[in-house]
Amino acid sequence: MKRLWPRSLVGQLLLLVALMLLLAQAINSFLLYRGAQTQNLVEASTGAVARIAFGLERQASDRPARRAGSMRARRWGQLKYSAESAVTDDMQRLPELESRAGQAFANMGTGFSEIRASFNRDLDPAMAGHLIGANRGEWRKGPINRSMGGRLEPRAIRGYVIISARQADGQWVSIASTVRGRSPLMVRTLLLQTVMIYLLMLIPLFLLGRYVSRPLKSLTATALDFRPGETPALPEQGPPDTRDLIRAFNAMGARVSTMISEKDVMLGAIGHDLRTPLAALRVRVENVEDATERERMIAGIEDIDHMLDDILSLARLGRSQDQAEPVDIRSLIETVVDEFTDLGHIVRYQRGDKQRALVRETLVRRALRNLVGNATLYGKAADISVENSGDRLMIHIDDSGPGIPEATIESMFEPFLRGEASRNRATGGSGLGLTLARAIARDHGGDIILKNRAGGGLRATLVLPAG
Repeated sequence: MKRLWPRSLVGQLLLLVALMLLLAQAINSFLLYRGAQTQNLVEASTGAVARIAFGLERQASDRPARRAGSMRARRWGQLKYSAESAVTDDMQRLPELESRAGQAFANMGTGFSEIRASFNRDLDPAMAGHLIGANRGEWRKGPINRSMGGRLEPRAIRGYVIISARQADGQWVSIASTVRGRSPLMVRTLLLQTVMIYLLMLIPLFLLGRYVSRPLKSLTATALDFRPGETPALPEQGPPDTRDLIRAFNAMGARVSTMISEKDVMLGAIGHDLRTPLAALRVRVENVEDATERERMIAGIEDIDHMLDDILSLARLGRSQDQAEPVDIRSLIETVVDEFTDLGHIVRYQRGDKQRALVRETLVRRALRNLVGNATLYGKAADISVENSGDRLMIHIDDSGPGIPEATIESMFEPFLRGEASRNRATGGSGLGLTLARAIARDHGGDIILKNRAGGGLRATLVLPAG
Protein backbone atom coordinates (compact mmCIF):
# COMPACT_ATOMS: atom_id res chain seq x y z
CA MET A 1 0.00 0.00 0.00
CA LYS A 2 2.89 2.35 0.77
CA ARG A 3 4.24 1.83 -2.75
CA LEU A 4 0.91 2.86 -4.27
CA TRP A 5 0.60 5.96 -2.07
CA PRO A 6 2.43 8.85 -3.81
CA ARG A 7 5.00 10.89 -1.89
CA SER A 8 4.28 14.29 -3.45
CA LEU A 9 1.55 16.64 -2.25
CA VAL A 10 0.01 16.84 -5.72
CA GLY A 11 0.01 13.06 -6.12
CA GLN A 12 -1.63 12.49 -2.74
CA LEU A 13 -4.24 15.17 -3.44
CA LEU A 14 -5.09 13.75 -6.86
CA LEU A 15 -5.24 10.17 -5.58
CA LEU A 16 -7.47 11.16 -2.66
CA VAL A 17 -9.83 13.11 -4.92
CA ALA A 18 -9.85 10.27 -7.46
CA LEU A 19 -10.77 7.75 -4.76
CA MET A 20 -13.51 9.99 -3.40
CA LEU A 21 -14.88 10.55 -6.91
CA LEU A 22 -14.79 6.82 -7.55
CA LEU A 23 -16.66 6.16 -4.31
CA ALA A 24 -19.22 8.88 -5.08
CA GLN A 25 -19.68 7.58 -8.62
CA ALA A 26 -20.05 4.01 -7.34
CA ILE A 27 -22.78 5.14 -4.94
CA ASN A 28 -24.42 7.15 -7.72
CA SER A 29 -24.29 4.15 -10.09
CA PHE A 30 -25.78 1.91 -7.42
CA LEU A 31 -28.62 4.35 -6.81
CA LEU A 32 -29.23 4.73 -10.55
CA TYR A 33 -29.20 0.96 -10.96
CA ARG A 34 -31.68 0.53 -8.14
CA GLY A 35 -33.78 3.32 -9.58
CA ALA A 36 -33.70 1.66 -13.01
CA GLN A 37 -34.76 -1.63 -11.44
CA THR A 38 -37.66 0.08 -9.69
CA GLN A 39 -38.59 1.87 -12.90
CA ASN A 40 -38.62 -1.41 -14.81
CA LEU A 41 -40.91 -2.92 -12.17
CA VAL A 42 -43.21 0.14 -12.36
CA GLU A 43 -43.33 -0.05 -16.16
CA ALA A 44 -44.17 -3.74 -16.06
CA SER A 45 -46.85 -3.25 -13.41
CA THR A 46 -48.31 -0.28 -15.33
CA GLY A 47 -48.85 -2.51 -18.35
CA ALA A 48 -50.42 -5.19 -16.16
CA VAL A 49 -52.78 -2.70 -14.50
CA ALA A 50 -53.79 -1.28 -17.88
CA ARG A 51 -54.41 -4.77 -19.23
CA ILE A 52 -56.65 -5.67 -16.28
CA ALA A 53 -58.58 -2.40 -16.58
CA PHE A 54 -58.93 -2.84 -20.35
CA GLY A 55 -60.11 -6.48 -20.02
CA LEU A 56 -62.68 -5.65 -17.38
CA GLU A 57 -63.94 -2.70 -19.39
CA ARG A 58 -64.27 -4.86 -22.49
CA GLN A 59 -66.06 -7.54 -20.46
CA ALA A 60 -68.45 -4.97 -19.00
CA SER A 61 -69.30 -3.51 -22.43
CA ASP A 62 -69.67 -7.04 -23.87
CA ARG A 63 -67.32 -6.26 -26.80
CA PRO A 64 -66.64 -9.11 -29.21
CA ALA A 65 -63.31 -10.74 -28.63
CA ARG A 66 -60.64 -10.08 -31.19
CA ARG A 67 -59.76 -12.98 -33.42
CA ALA A 68 -57.29 -15.42 -31.95
CA GLY A 69 -53.72 -15.03 -33.07
CA SER A 70 -54.01 -11.35 -33.89
CA MET A 71 -51.06 -9.09 -33.07
CA ARG A 72 -52.94 -7.13 -30.42
CA ALA A 73 -54.21 -10.27 -28.71
CA ARG A 74 -50.71 -11.66 -28.53
CA ARG A 75 -49.44 -8.35 -27.23
CA TRP A 76 -52.00 -7.89 -24.48
CA GLY A 77 -52.37 -11.55 -23.46
CA GLN A 78 -55.41 -12.99 -21.73
CA LEU A 79 -56.64 -12.27 -18.22
CA LYS A 80 -56.75 -15.19 -15.82
CA TYR A 81 -59.88 -15.58 -13.74
CA SER A 82 -59.67 -17.93 -10.76
CA ALA A 83 -60.94 -18.52 -7.25
CA GLU A 84 -57.41 -18.26 -5.85
CA SER A 85 -54.90 -15.46 -6.33
CA ALA A 86 -52.05 -16.08 -8.75
CA VAL A 87 -49.78 -14.40 -6.15
CA THR A 88 -49.35 -17.02 -3.46
CA ASP A 89 -48.02 -16.50 0.04
CA ASP A 90 -44.59 -17.94 -0.77
CA MET A 91 -43.94 -15.37 -3.51
CA GLN A 92 -41.98 -12.13 -3.12
CA ARG A 93 -44.58 -9.43 -2.48
CA LEU A 94 -44.14 -5.83 -3.66
CA PRO A 95 -46.06 -3.53 -1.28
CA GLU A 96 -45.08 -0.37 -3.18
CA LEU A 97 -46.43 -1.74 -6.46
CA GLU A 98 -49.58 -2.92 -4.71
CA SER A 99 -50.14 0.61 -3.43
CA ARG A 100 -49.47 2.13 -6.87
CA ALA A 101 -51.81 -0.36 -8.54
CA GLY A 102 -54.58 0.35 -6.04
CA GLN A 103 -54.24 4.08 -6.65
CA ALA A 104 -54.28 3.56 -10.42
CA PHE A 105 -57.40 1.38 -10.30
CA ALA A 106 -59.11 3.95 -8.09
CA ASN A 107 -58.28 6.73 -10.54
CA MET A 108 -59.81 4.66 -13.35
CA GLY A 109 -62.96 4.04 -11.32
CA THR A 110 -62.27 0.38 -10.78
CA GLY A 111 -62.43 -0.95 -7.24
CA PHE A 112 -60.96 -4.14 -5.81
CA SER A 113 -61.14 -5.50 -2.29
CA GLU A 114 -57.51 -6.67 -2.36
CA ILE A 115 -54.57 -6.26 -4.69
CA ARG A 116 -51.46 -8.38 -4.73
CA ALA A 117 -48.24 -7.80 -6.66
CA SER A 118 -45.26 -10.11 -6.90
CA PHE A 119 -41.90 -10.34 -8.70
CA ASN A 120 -40.59 -13.72 -9.85
CA ARG A 121 -37.46 -14.73 -11.73
CA ASP A 122 -39.32 -17.60 -13.42
CA LEU A 123 -42.90 -17.62 -14.63
CA ASP A 124 -45.36 -20.09 -13.16
CA PRO A 125 -46.50 -22.45 -15.99
CA ALA A 126 -50.10 -21.67 -14.96
CA MET A 127 -49.48 -18.04 -16.08
CA ALA A 128 -47.85 -18.91 -19.40
CA GLY A 129 -50.97 -18.01 -21.39
CA HIS A 130 -51.58 -14.85 -19.39
CA LEU A 131 -48.44 -12.83 -20.15
CA ILE A 132 -47.95 -9.46 -21.79
CA GLY A 133 -44.74 -8.00 -23.19
CA ALA A 134 -43.13 -11.31 -24.16
CA ASN A 135 -43.58 -10.74 -27.93
CA ARG A 136 -42.22 -7.19 -27.93
CA GLY A 137 -39.31 -8.15 -30.19
CA GLU A 138 -41.56 -9.47 -32.95
CA TRP A 139 -43.77 -6.39 -32.74
CA ARG A 140 -40.77 -4.08 -33.08
CA LYS A 141 -39.54 -5.98 -36.12
CA GLY A 142 -42.53 -4.84 -38.05
CA PRO A 143 -41.86 -2.65 -41.11
CA ILE A 144 -43.49 0.44 -39.60
CA ASN A 145 -41.49 0.26 -36.37
CA ARG A 146 -38.23 -0.42 -38.21
CA SER A 147 -38.79 2.57 -40.44
CA MET A 148 -39.32 4.73 -37.33
CA GLY A 149 -36.04 3.62 -35.76
CA GLY A 150 -37.41 0.93 -33.47
CA ARG A 151 -34.81 -1.38 -31.90
CA LEU A 152 -34.45 -4.75 -33.54
CA GLU A 153 -33.42 -6.51 -30.34
CA PRO A 154 -35.33 -5.86 -27.11
CA ARG A 155 -33.71 -5.90 -23.70
CA ALA A 156 -33.38 -9.30 -22.08
CA ILE A 157 -36.14 -10.50 -19.74
CA ARG A 158 -34.94 -10.68 -16.15
CA GLY A 159 -38.22 -11.59 -14.45
CA TYR A 160 -41.97 -11.20 -14.30
CA VAL A 161 -44.41 -9.05 -12.35
CA ILE A 162 -47.77 -10.62 -11.50
CA ILE A 163 -50.70 -8.39 -10.59
CA SER A 164 -53.67 -10.12 -9.01
CA ALA A 165 -56.83 -8.26 -7.93
CA ARG A 166 -59.89 -9.65 -6.12
CA GLN A 167 -63.25 -8.46 -7.36
CA ALA A 168 -66.35 -7.88 -5.30
CA ASP A 169 -67.64 -11.40 -5.98
CA GLY A 170 -64.45 -12.92 -4.56
CA GLN A 171 -63.04 -13.96 -7.91
CA TRP A 172 -59.41 -13.09 -8.66
CA VAL A 173 -58.28 -11.58 -11.94
CA SER A 174 -54.55 -11.86 -12.70
CA ILE A 175 -52.07 -11.00 -15.40
CA ALA A 176 -48.26 -11.31 -15.73
CA SER A 177 -45.95 -8.76 -17.33
CA THR A 178 -42.31 -9.11 -18.38
CA VAL A 179 -39.60 -7.11 -16.61
CA ARG A 180 -36.75 -6.16 -18.91
CA GLY A 181 -33.10 -5.72 -17.89
CA ARG A 182 -31.26 -2.43 -17.80
CA SER A 183 -30.50 -0.70 -21.06
CA PRO A 184 -26.90 -0.80 -22.38
CA LEU A 185 -27.30 2.90 -23.01
CA MET A 186 -27.44 3.51 -19.26
CA VAL A 187 -24.11 1.70 -18.76
CA ARG A 188 -22.46 3.71 -21.52
CA THR A 189 -23.91 6.90 -20.08
CA LEU A 190 -22.51 6.12 -16.63
CA LEU A 191 -19.06 5.35 -18.07
CA LEU A 192 -19.07 8.55 -20.12
CA GLN A 193 -20.26 10.51 -17.09
CA THR A 194 -17.46 9.05 -14.95
CA VAL A 195 -14.80 9.92 -17.53
CA MET A 196 -16.14 13.47 -17.88
CA ILE A 197 -16.23 13.98 -14.11
CA TYR A 198 -12.62 12.79 -13.79
CA LEU A 199 -11.46 15.05 -16.60
CA LEU A 200 -13.32 18.09 -15.31
CA MET A 201 -12.13 17.58 -11.72
CA LEU A 202 -8.65 16.07 -11.88
CA ILE A 203 -7.12 18.20 -14.65
CA PRO A 204 -7.84 21.54 -12.88
CA LEU A 205 -6.72 19.99 -9.56
CA PHE A 206 -3.50 18.80 -11.19
CA LEU A 207 -2.79 22.27 -12.56
CA LEU A 208 -3.65 23.84 -9.20
CA GLY A 209 -1.44 21.34 -7.39
CA ARG A 210 1.52 22.13 -9.63
CA TYR A 211 0.90 25.85 -9.12
CA VAL A 212 1.09 25.31 -5.35
CA SER A 213 3.81 22.64 -5.19
CA ARG A 214 6.34 24.15 -7.62
CA PRO A 215 7.34 27.05 -5.31
CA LEU A 216 7.30 24.66 -2.35
CA LYS A 217 9.79 22.38 -4.12
CA SER A 218 12.00 25.37 -4.84
CA LEU A 219 11.75 26.39 -1.19
CA THR A 220 12.70 22.89 -0.05
CA ALA A 221 15.71 22.75 -2.38
CA THR A 222 16.85 26.21 -1.26
CA ALA A 223 16.48 25.27 2.42
CA LEU A 224 18.54 22.09 1.92
CA ASP A 225 21.34 23.98 0.14
CA PHE A 226 21.13 27.07 2.33
CA ARG A 227 24.48 28.77 2.88
CA PRO A 228 24.40 31.88 5.05
CA GLY A 229 25.46 34.88 3.04
CA GLU A 230 25.69 32.87 -0.20
CA THR A 231 22.17 31.63 -0.96
CA PRO A 232 20.21 34.26 -2.92
CA ALA A 233 16.69 35.26 -1.92
CA LEU A 234 14.01 32.98 -3.36
CA PRO A 235 11.53 34.63 -5.79
CA GLU A 236 8.07 34.99 -4.29
CA GLN A 237 5.60 32.97 -6.34
CA GLY A 238 2.54 30.80 -5.97
CA PRO A 239 -0.69 31.51 -4.01
CA PRO A 240 -0.70 34.14 -1.23
CA ASP A 241 -0.02 31.64 1.58
CA THR A 242 3.01 30.24 -0.26
CA ARG A 243 4.25 33.75 -1.03
CA ASP A 244 4.04 34.61 2.68
CA LEU A 245 6.02 31.46 3.52
CA ILE A 246 8.75 32.30 0.98
CA ARG A 247 8.88 35.88 2.22
CA ALA A 248 9.29 34.67 5.82
CA PHE A 249 12.03 32.23 4.73
CA ASN A 250 13.93 34.98 2.92
CA ALA A 251 13.67 37.21 5.98
CA MET A 252 14.90 34.39 8.22
CA GLY A 253 17.82 33.70 5.87
CA ALA A 254 18.81 37.36 5.96
CA ARG A 255 18.71 37.39 9.77
CA VAL A 256 20.78 34.20 9.96
CA SER A 257 23.37 35.60 7.55
CA THR A 258 23.61 38.81 9.58
CA MET A 259 23.99 36.90 12.85
CA ILE A 260 26.71 34.63 11.44
CA SER A 261 28.58 37.57 9.97
CA GLU A 262 28.50 39.28 13.35
CA LYS A 263 29.62 36.04 14.99
CA ASP A 264 32.59 35.77 12.61
CA VAL A 265 33.62 39.33 13.40
CA MET A 266 33.33 38.60 17.12
CA LEU A 267 35.30 35.34 16.85
CA GLY A 268 38.03 37.07 14.86
CA ALA A 269 38.31 39.70 17.55
CA ILE A 270 38.33 37.08 20.31
CA GLY A 271 41.00 35.04 18.54
CA HIS A 272 43.19 38.10 18.06
CA ASP A 273 42.67 39.40 21.60
CA LEU A 274 43.45 36.01 23.16
CA ARG A 275 46.36 34.96 20.99
CA THR A 276 48.24 38.22 21.50
CA PRO A 277 48.50 37.90 25.32
CA LEU A 278 49.19 34.16 24.94
CA ALA A 279 52.15 34.92 22.69
CA ALA A 280 53.43 37.53 25.14
CA LEU A 281 52.96 35.08 28.03
CA ARG A 282 54.97 32.42 26.23
CA VAL A 283 57.84 34.84 25.71
CA ARG A 284 57.88 35.57 29.43
CA VAL A 285 57.67 31.87 30.30
CA GLU A 286 60.84 31.24 28.35
CA ASN A 287 62.69 33.18 31.07
CA VAL A 288 61.59 30.83 33.85
CA GLU A 289 64.75 29.18 35.24
CA ASP A 290 63.14 25.91 36.44
CA ALA A 291 63.05 23.74 33.29
CA THR A 292 60.30 21.44 34.61
CA GLU A 293 58.05 24.31 35.58
CA ARG A 294 58.82 26.07 32.29
CA GLU A 295 57.75 23.01 30.25
CA ARG A 296 54.53 22.72 32.24
CA MET A 297 53.70 26.36 31.66
CA ILE A 298 54.48 26.11 27.95
CA ALA A 299 52.32 22.97 27.70
CA GLY A 300 49.46 24.82 29.40
CA ILE A 301 49.78 27.71 26.95
CA GLU A 302 49.79 25.27 24.03
CA ASP A 303 46.67 23.58 25.45
CA ILE A 304 44.88 26.91 25.49
CA ASP A 305 46.11 27.73 21.99
CA HIS A 306 44.99 24.36 20.56
CA MET A 307 41.62 24.57 22.29
CA LEU A 308 41.12 28.10 20.98
CA ASP A 309 42.00 26.89 17.48
CA ASP A 310 39.47 24.02 17.75
CA ILE A 311 36.73 26.35 19.00
CA LEU A 312 37.31 28.86 16.21
CA SER A 313 37.45 26.13 13.56
CA LEU A 314 34.20 24.61 14.79
CA ALA A 315 32.47 27.98 14.94
CA ARG A 316 33.61 28.99 11.45
CA LEU A 317 32.75 25.66 9.83
CA GLY A 318 30.46 26.14 6.86
CA ARG A 319 31.89 29.59 6.12
CA SER A 320 35.13 28.35 4.58
CA GLN A 321 36.23 30.10 1.42
CA ASP A 322 37.88 26.91 0.10
CA GLN A 323 36.04 25.15 -2.71
CA ALA A 324 35.55 21.40 -2.76
CA GLU A 325 37.85 19.69 -5.25
CA PRO A 326 38.44 16.07 -6.33
CA VAL A 327 41.01 14.64 -3.93
CA ASP A 328 42.87 11.32 -3.99
CA ILE A 329 41.94 9.84 -0.62
CA ARG A 330 44.95 7.51 -0.67
CA SER A 331 47.38 10.43 -0.73
CA LEU A 332 45.44 12.28 1.96
CA ILE A 333 45.49 9.24 4.28
CA GLU A 334 49.19 8.63 3.67
CA THR A 335 49.95 12.23 4.63
CA VAL A 336 48.17 11.77 7.97
CA VAL A 337 49.81 8.36 8.51
CA ASP A 338 53.28 9.88 7.92
CA GLU A 339 52.55 12.64 10.46
CA PHE A 340 51.68 10.16 13.22
CA THR A 341 54.44 7.72 12.29
CA ASP A 342 57.03 10.49 12.54
CA LEU A 343 55.78 11.14 16.09
CA GLY A 344 56.33 7.50 17.01
CA HIS A 345 52.72 6.28 16.86
CA ILE A 346 51.69 2.97 15.31
CA VAL A 347 49.42 3.68 12.35
CA ARG A 348 48.95 1.05 9.65
CA TYR A 349 47.46 1.63 6.20
CA GLN A 350 47.46 -0.79 3.29
CA ARG A 351 47.52 1.26 0.11
CA GLY A 352 44.72 0.14 -2.20
CA ASP A 353 43.08 1.33 -5.40
CA LYS A 354 42.82 5.01 -6.16
CA GLN A 355 39.75 6.53 -4.52
CA ARG A 356 38.57 10.06 -5.29
CA ALA A 357 36.19 12.28 -3.33
CA LEU A 358 34.93 15.83 -3.85
CA VAL A 359 36.00 17.46 -0.58
CA ARG A 360 37.85 20.39 0.97
CA GLU A 361 41.17 18.70 1.60
CA THR A 362 42.31 20.82 4.56
CA LEU A 363 39.14 20.18 6.55
CA VAL A 364 38.96 16.45 5.78
CA ARG A 365 42.62 16.03 6.73
CA ARG A 366 41.84 17.66 10.04
CA ALA A 367 38.85 15.38 10.68
CA LEU A 368 40.93 12.31 9.81
CA ARG A 369 43.76 13.53 12.02
CA ASN A 370 41.34 13.85 14.96
CA LEU A 371 40.02 10.32 14.48
CA VAL A 372 43.48 8.76 14.11
CA GLY A 373 44.66 10.76 17.12
CA ASN A 374 41.86 9.30 19.25
CA ALA A 375 42.70 5.78 18.04
CA THR A 376 46.39 6.12 18.94
CA LEU A 377 45.55 7.82 22.23
CA TYR A 378 43.01 5.33 23.56
CA GLY A 379 43.84 2.24 21.49
CA LYS A 380 47.64 2.56 21.22
CA ALA A 381 47.52 1.83 17.47
CA ALA A 382 45.33 2.59 14.43
CA ASP A 383 44.50 0.48 11.36
CA ILE A 384 43.05 2.42 8.41
CA SER A 385 41.06 0.92 5.55
CA VAL A 386 38.85 2.38 2.79
CA GLU A 387 35.56 0.94 1.55
CA ASN A 388 33.74 2.14 -1.57
CA SER A 389 29.96 1.57 -1.59
CA GLY A 390 29.26 3.32 -4.90
CA ASP A 391 28.19 6.82 -3.93
CA ARG A 392 29.95 6.81 -0.56
CA LEU A 393 33.52 6.40 0.60
CA MET A 394 33.92 5.00 4.10
CA ILE A 395 37.28 5.45 5.80
CA HIS A 396 37.51 3.04 8.76
CA ILE A 397 39.89 3.71 11.65
CA ASP A 398 40.12 0.67 13.94
CA ASP A 399 41.84 0.51 17.30
CA SER A 400 42.31 -2.19 19.93
CA GLY A 401 41.39 -0.05 22.92
CA PRO A 402 38.64 -0.57 25.51
CA GLY A 403 35.87 0.76 23.25
CA ILE A 404 32.95 2.91 24.40
CA PRO A 405 29.81 1.78 26.27
CA GLU A 406 26.93 1.53 23.79
CA ALA A 407 24.76 3.88 25.85
CA THR A 408 27.32 6.70 25.65
CA ILE A 409 28.47 6.41 22.01
CA GLU A 410 26.23 9.21 20.70
CA SER A 411 27.03 11.50 23.61
CA MET A 412 30.73 11.34 22.69
CA PHE A 413 30.05 13.84 19.91
CA GLU A 414 28.97 16.51 22.39
CA PRO A 415 31.49 19.37 22.83
CA PHE A 416 34.00 19.03 25.71
CA LEU A 417 32.84 15.48 26.53
CA ARG A 418 35.60 12.86 26.47
CA GLY A 419 36.06 9.20 27.18
CA GLU A 420 38.92 10.08 29.54
CA ALA A 421 37.72 11.78 32.71
CA SER A 422 40.89 13.76 33.34
CA ARG A 423 41.44 17.25 32.02
CA ASN A 424 45.04 16.45 31.08
CA ARG A 425 45.58 17.01 27.37
CA ALA A 426 47.99 14.11 27.29
CA THR A 427 45.19 11.71 28.18
CA GLY A 428 41.99 13.52 27.44
CA GLY A 429 42.43 16.30 24.87
CA SER A 430 40.13 19.29 24.58
CA GLY A 431 36.95 17.27 24.03
CA LEU A 432 36.28 18.87 20.64
CA GLY A 433 37.96 16.35 18.34
CA LEU A 434 34.93 14.17 17.57
CA THR A 435 32.60 17.18 17.54
CA LEU A 436 34.75 18.95 14.97
CA ALA A 437 35.24 15.77 12.90
CA ARG A 438 31.50 15.11 12.68
CA ALA A 439 30.80 18.76 11.84
CA ILE A 440 33.35 18.57 8.99
CA ALA A 441 31.88 15.27 7.70
CA ARG A 442 28.30 16.56 7.77
CA ASP A 443 29.37 19.78 6.09
CA HIS A 444 30.48 17.57 3.19
CA GLY A 445 27.22 15.58 3.19
CA GLY A 446 28.69 12.66 5.16
CA ASP A 447 28.93 11.64 8.80
CA ILE A 448 31.02 10.03 11.53
CA ILE A 449 29.94 6.62 12.82
CA LEU A 450 31.30 5.01 16.00
CA LYS A 451 30.87 1.29 16.56
CA ASN A 452 32.44 -1.18 18.97
CA ARG A 453 34.25 -4.02 17.23
CA ALA A 454 33.24 -7.61 17.89
CA GLY A 455 36.83 -8.59 18.74
CA GLY A 456 37.38 -5.59 20.99
CA GLY A 457 38.27 -2.00 20.30
CA LEU A 458 36.42 0.75 18.47
CA ARG A 459 35.80 1.47 14.78
CA ALA A 460 35.40 5.12 13.78
CA THR A 461 34.12 5.54 10.22
CA LEU A 462 34.44 8.78 8.26
CA VAL A 463 31.73 8.74 5.56
CA LEU A 464 32.30 11.03 2.54
CA PRO A 465 30.52 11.39 -0.81
CA ALA A 466 32.47 9.65 -3.58
CA GLY A 467 33.82 11.86 -6.34
